[in-house]
Amino acid sequence: MRLTRRDAGGAASPREHGAEAERAAQLARLVVAAVWGTAAMCRARRSTEPLDGVAEQLHTLITTAIEV
Repeated sequence: MRLTRRDAGGAASPREHGAEAERAAQLARLVVAAVWGTAAMCRARRSTEPLDGVAEQLHTLITTAIEV
């Protein structure tokens, strides 16, 4: 799968912290998809609660990925 410039920018930080290039690209796509999906949930619920939970999980996932 080829990254767009938009996707590649998000992959730079995990790569700079030791994640392999493909893993960093996958994480970047996951973050974009999660945030977009969660934004829709927040609008539907009129609450930021879904975003809070997703942010916490993404933080854990990315932290784990760059510590490996």
